[in-house]
Amino acid sequence: MAVLIKKNTLIRTICFMSLFVAINVLCSFLTTIIPLLSVILIIFLPLTSAIVEITCKDRWFIIYAFATLGLSIVVSLSSIDFTLFYIVPSVFTGYIFGFFLKNKLPSMFAIFFASIIQTLITFLFIPLIQLFSGTNMIDVFAKILRISNRIWFDRVVLLLFFIISLIQTILSFIVVENELKKFGYVNDCEFNQEKVADYSALAFALLSILFAFFYVPISYLCIGVSFFFTVFIISFQVKSKNKISLAIDGASLLIGLILYAALNKFLQNGTDLVIFITIPVLISSFSISYSFLKKSRQ
Repeated sequence: MAVLIKKNTLIRTICFMSLFVAINVLCSFLTTIIPLLSVILIIFLPLTSAIVEITCKDRWFIIYAFATLGLSIVVSLSSIDFTLFYIVPSVFTGYIFGFFLKNKLPSMFAIFFASIIQTLITFLFIPLIQLFSGTNMIDVFAKILRISNRIWFDRVVLLLFFIISLIQTILSFIVVENELKKFGYVNDCEFNQEKVADYSALAFALLSILFAFFYVPISYLCIGVSFFFTVFIISFQVKSKNKISLAIDGASLLIGLILYAALNKFLQNGTDLVIFITIPVLISSFSISYSFLKKSRQ
């Protein structure tokens, strides 16, 4: 389709980017009138940035990003939190989706990087929101979830933001990928995604153990990332119908639950969740060992 043809001239690039900047700004304006629209828009907005990244040269994307953010702030001064929490992440998320799809890189990494960036943006913008409105978003989350143990909540808040960002990112990626397929743009990843998931899950599990001694919130974030890649490992094993691997996965889950039940009483203020890291460690270690054994037999 013509809309996804690479824009090689400056005039065509500017016109094309202007169209999608206008769409983003219109969405920002509409949310000031109908706030409930933000729930839908946060899922669909990354599509515009993904299309711009795929069809325009990379060096022009920064112009599109600044134009989108600047004009969105102007039209939504009464609700600048929408621009900070939704428009900014959607621009970055769309760029990552477009870049990974264009370069045929693993979709799991597109989702991972977009989720991490959204988590960090949310965390970094909390002081700005407090400065402008006097509202502490972490306190708001704690009240909504009725958290009584604030020490525990402060340790898991990064993980909570990551889970929320991950859910939003997965929904956005499904929309972006499906819409781009309608234009004949299909991502044929050339990487061995199963091997990437194995090593990523194990690496973040080990990082979680390391950070547990220094800064528990990042340790929990690494646990969440490790489980994210572990889900991909299990999905690949389900597709390959590997009964041995699936049995090991079940045993790993059981071992993790038993260890948690036996050891959590010795740990306090949220550090008990570190025990669950045994699950991705066992699953990823077995998957790596199994792949090596399979290769040696061949």
